[in-house]
Order: sequence, then structure tokens, then C-alpha cells
Amino acid sequence: MQVPAQTGKLLARCIWIDALTPKQALFASAMVEGATSEFEINVTTRDYSELNKFLSRLGLKSTSIGKHGGGDLLEKLKASVSRESELISFAKERDFEYSFSFISPEAARVSFGLGLPHFICSDSPHAQAPARLAVPLSTLLFSPFPISPKKWTQYGLRGKQILKYHALDPWAWLRNSKFRPSAKISGRVLIRLEEWFASYFKQGHGVSSVLNKLLDGIHEVSDFEVTLVPRYDDQREWARKEFSERATVPAGAIDGVEEISRTDLLIGGGATMTQEAALLGVPNISYFPSTGLDVFKQYYFPKELSVKASTPAGLLRETFRLLKSIDHEKKSFIQRAKSETSTFEDPVKFIYTRLSEFQLRS
Repeated sequence: MQVPAQTGKLLARCIWIDALTPKQALFASAMVEGATSEFEINVTTRDYSELNKFLSRLGLKSTSIGKHGGGDLLEKLKASVSRESELISFAKERDFEYSFSFISPEAARVSFGLGLPHFICSDSPHAQAPARLAVPLSTLLFSPFPISPKKWTQYGLRGKQILKYHALDPWAWLRNSKFRPSAKISGRVLIRLEEWFASYFKQGHGVSSVLNKLLDGIHEVSDFEVTLVPRYDDQREWARKEFSERATVPAGAIDGVEEISRTDLLIGGGATMTQEAALLGVPNISYFPSTGLDVFKQYYFPKELSVKASTPAGLLRETFRLLKSIDHEKKSFIQRAKSETSTFEDPVKFIYTRLSEFQLRS
């Protein structure tokens, strides 16, 4: 749509962003904050306990449509189909130019059906189930520089559809964060529990399965205060029942970046908080399933921004090693992180620049 011809300017392009997880909400919030007057942003989310509580803290204005399907495959399918139907009505009522997601099968399918160009930003080619459904329907895909284009072309994209920025995804919201770690020892260890309901997760292989030994070992090294960070209410209830005498379990969602910046060591049962710790310069250990992710294999581990632990024994060994020399480790991690991130670009600015270029070609 154009304003009167004498101005020679376009009205703001209306973009729909679908954010399904706390990490995606953080990226969406950074895109809302970084949008120029050229773009008008509408964000949709879904009913999901961890996301709901996180959104209230984040302050991101959004419309909740549909719900998370949980861990059962049939329920996931039902929730996805129902959400697609609701999103059709939502999108038809608005004059969107484009849609954008972080691999949302529902947003991709609805956009394809309505003829909307759909753009994806993701560092997760390992998430095969949603990627197989959404990535082939995308017009362009934005991805961090360490990920090989082959990881995306396997889903049917052409090489020229993949645009890589020189940064990692969390840099979108970390670059302007007021929270930075101190080299001073705080006596705190943060343990992020794994994603039980993810399509790629194998039950019995996460941090939860070794928590007993891990907590015992940490308390043997020193009197560190341990905080367990669950993902959902039932996981929170389980953690409280099993470990409340040896660890703190927050009652609700936390400000992850603030908590990470105040800790001496983060033990990650997932990818996002581990990446945040790595880029901030907080000593961290990546445990299953993040050890197999491209960004860790190709970047965080080689750059010594994260420590790999592939087995229960390895996790215990690396935890004790880091804690016994935590004063030195904190200083080293901070120095390496500052050196690496000094060359990073802003992923949000990169995306909007490419969207503007796409707009001019359309």
C-alpha cells in the first residue's frame, strides 16, 4: 500500500512474528525494539506455561493463539492443527506483508496458504520435526555464521535463500543488556534442566538423570548455593520434591540473563542459557543434548567459550575441575567472550536490512 504519490514513500510494512518459546520471545522482543519506522510488528505466541510466565516478565506485547501440545505426539498434532485454524483467522483479518518465525510449522503453513512470504531465523537445524514442516516453505532463512548451509539445504532450500550473520542468536538481546558478569566469586551455581517435551529429546539422557550425584559432588567441593531452573510446572514440582533440601527451585520464571551474570558456573541441560553464559563470559558446561548442536561443535567448544560434557562421568569431572579453580576460570571466560563478541554484528539490524532489500526487489 502506498501513501499519496507526491511523498514518494511507503507506509510501514506490517510483519507478523510468531514466537513459541522463551528464547524466541527474547528474539522477537529484540526485533520489536530494533524495528525502524519502515516496519510495524505484530507478535503471536501460544499458551505454554513457561512462555506465559516469561512473557509477563519480558513485557512483550503479543496475542496468544493456540497452545503447546505437551510431550505426546498425538496431542502435539492436535494442538498444531487447531492452532493453524486459529492463525488463519488472525492473519486474514490483518494486512500483513510478510510473516516471520523461528521455525514455526503453523506460521509457515498458514503463510504459504495465504500467499505471504515467510522468513525464518534459526540456529536449530537439529530440530528436524518442525524444520521439515516449516523450512521448505520459507522464502529466506537467516542463520548464525558457524552453521553450514548444508544443514539447511537438506530441507529443500537453495543456497541463495540462506543468509548468515556474523553473530550467534543470543547476541540479538545480549548486546544491549545491562547485565555483565563480574570476576568476583559469588558462590552460586545455576543448573538449567532439560527440555523434556522437545521432539528431539531422549528421556533419561539429560541433567535430571544425574542430579543426585551432581549436587552431592558440588557440595563436597565447597558450600556453593545451587539453583535449579525448571522449564514447566510439573518439572518444577518434581525438582522441589526431590531436591529442595539441597538446592533452590524458583517459584516461577526468572530473568535468565540477570541470574546467569550473577553466577560462578552454569550447567546447561539445554542450549539457550548455555549460549547466554558463553557469550557473557560465565563459566559453563554444555551437557546433552546441546553438545551435539552445530553452534556448539563449530563455535563454542573450539573457541573455549563452553566446556563439553558428553557423559555423566564427564559432567561430574568438568564440574569439579571448574569449581576448584573458579577464580581463574571466571577471569579467563570473561576475557575470551569479550574478544569473540567484539567482532559480532547485530543480528536484528542484519535481518531488517535484508528485509528492506527484499522489499525493494518485490
